[in-house]
Amino acid sequence: MRDIDTRIEAARDRLASAEKALAKAESRSRANTPGGLENYDSAILSGIRRKPNPKADARRFNAYAAEAQLSQVVVDERSTLERLERQKASEEADAASRSRLDLSEIRPGHAVRDKYGWHRVVKVNAKSVAVETGYSWTDRIAKDQIIEARALTDAP
Repeated sequence: MRDIDTRIEAARDRLASAEKALAKAESRSRANTPGGLENYDSAILSGIRRKPNPKADARRFNAYAAEAQLSQVVVDERSTLERLERQKASEEADAASRSRLDLSEIRPGHAVRDKYGWHRVVKVNAKSVAVETGYSWTDRIAKDQIIEARALTDAP
C-alpha cells in the first residue's frame, strides 16, 4: 500500500474515533444541563439556583468545554482527510498524464510543466531538460519530473 493510502486510512480512523468521542461528550453535556436542551425552561437553563452548587456548575461547564473541543477536533480531522484525498487525486492525475507523455517529442521552445508550473525549454538532454528562469542561468528538470509538455505557438 502506498504512503498516501496509509495516511488516508489513519485519518479515517482518527475521524471515526473523534466522532465517537464527540457523541459521548454531547450526551454528557445533555445529561449535565439542567432542564435538558430540548423543550427547556429558560429560567432553569440559565443556571440560576436557589442554593449555589459550584461542583455542579463546574461539571456542566467542563462538559460544554469538552464538547466544544471535540467538535473542533472533528472539524480538523475532516479537513485533514479532505486534503489527503485531494492530494491523492492530484498525484493520480499527474501519474496518468506522465504515462501518456512522449518525452521524445520535446524540443527547445516547447513548454513543460513540473510541480512548480510551466517552463520554456532551452535545451533537451537524455535525462533532463534545461528551462528558462528569467535570470542569466537555466534550471534543470529531470524527465521523470515532467508532468506535461506542449508545443508553444507564437501568436502574431
